[in-house]
Amino acid sequence: MMKTPYRLAAAAALLPLLLACAAEPSDPFLVQSDAGPVQGFAPEGASDVAAFLGIPFAQAPEGHLRWRPPVAVEPWTEPLQANEYRPICPQGRAQLTQSENCLYLNVWTSAERSGDDAMPVMVWIHGGGFRAGNGRLGEAPATGRGAGLASRGVVVVSIQYRLAALGFFAHPALAAEAAIDGQPEGSHGVLDMIAALEWVQRNAAAFGGDPDRVTIFGVSAGGMAVNTLMSTPASAGLFHRAIAQSGYGTWRLPHLSEARWGLPSARDQGSALIADAFDVGDEPSAADLRALPVEELINLGTGFWVPITGTVLPDEPGIVFARGEQHDVPYITGGNSFEGTIFRAFATTPGDHFATFGEREGQARALYGADGETDADAERIAAATLFGDQRYVISARYLAEQMKTVSSPARTYYFRFVPEARREAFPGAPHGSEVSYAFGDPGAPDSERYPGPDGAALADAMAGYWTRFAATGDPNGHGAPEWPEYDAENDTWMVLDAPEPKAAPGVLKDKLDLLEAVYLERVGGE
Repeated sequence: MMKTPYRLAAAAALLPLLLACAAEPSDPFLVQSDAGPVQGFAPEGASDVAAFLGIPFAQAPEGHLRWRPPVAVEPWTEPLQANEYRPICPQGRAQLTQSENCLYLNVWTSAERSGDDAMPVMVWIHGGGFRAGNGRLGEAPATGRGAGLASRGVVVVSIQYRLAALGFFAHPALAAEAAIDGQPEGSHGVLDMIAALEWVQRNAAAFGGDPDRVTIFGVSAGGMAVNTLMSTPASAGLFHRAIAQSGYGTWRLPHLSEARWGLPSARDQGSALIADAFDVGDEPSAADLRALPVEELINLGTGFWVPITGTVLPDEPGIVFARGEQHDVPYITGGNSFEGTIFRAFATTPGDHFATFGEREGQARALYGADGETDADAERIAAATLFGDQRYVISARYLAEQMKTVSSPARTYYFRFVPEARREAFPGAPHGSEVSYAFGDPGAPDSERYPGPDGAALADAMAGYWTRFAATGDPNGHGAPEWPEYDAENDTWMVLDAPEPKAAPGVLKDKLDLLEAVYLERVGGE
């Protein structure tokens, strides 16, 4: 496995404890991790599952460790009581307990496991625009999605990572410090993800998992995190399959030190944000920045935060994939039929968004049914649909097509199921609405979100595809409708809908052809 200068240095120091992990515990809820013993529990309603919540994978990134790469935890000797979630990473408007001491992960595994039958590992990366979200998969001590998916024969791990300005921030003062220390700069939230994946490599076997069959999967910002991890050399060897659910990879990202794509450099942007929000003088030091209150730092800027290119991430995923520099692992990616629910997070009117297409505005309006004779609501829905396709769905098709530059296959999906009770409110499947189905969560029999047998059947089918992919790199089998590999000539997608999934060619072809042309014009055809 490739080692980079900023990976956690824990493995060599903790080799004696690693050897202890091989011993089969007599108590299935007591596991010896590389840092010390961990005491889990059986979630309510899932006696066949063992849950371990709130395991630290790095020290608290606060004080002098703020805006530094994650540091290995200090070993412990008494069992860590892993029966409740730990604080979430600082973010605005969240009701849960928050703390900079938030680098924890959660594990759900079989209560009956042995080293002779290691299970695939699925690592969930939450969404939230890189400024919100957490690693909770259900409320402890209830069953929840983590336990539900684990009952299908996989080890489920959910992680947390630094958010907003604490995780995706650059500044000249921090750049000068990083240069002296020889440390990476900017995307510390991505470094947290890498540290969590390193923890998985060191500890998967102790929890019944196979460290050679690790799948990363996530939604929205979590899907973008998957694409980022596919694109950074720093994650080499840490995972073996990847699923990007509504992950953006063709959206413009700031560069660390250069103005690019109409965006200022990340350092200049960070400097401006600090100058506007705090009285720290013209040239604050790194110590001055670390003294700023976290409650105000997390509210810097508007909209989403994103990974920074030119540092941990060499370039935008779309460019990395086109160059054939992504990790060569089986890849699933896709989007939903109305990703446009995310449109309201951006301060733009429908007309303004169509206008960004310049000479292609008329073509965009015609394709999306907003040719000037529609009412305001219809134009808003058309613009929102266009925005969602441009941010998420075209990314899926383009990145899948670029997997031709490596040997591993890609598969694409298009999720369009909307429960009957929600069809008046949504013209298609909203952003993020596929998550529960991917976890195989059918909901209550009378739930408005999953009414009747169709929703439950789709949830079972999707969880089957996801877990078979984690096990073998191929989602097919068990009599499920065949999901073919993606190639640009056939342009075949798996349409995830009721009564059952079905492969279909040319999903949104004319629209995505337009969006791909606009993207290629921006990046110069790379």
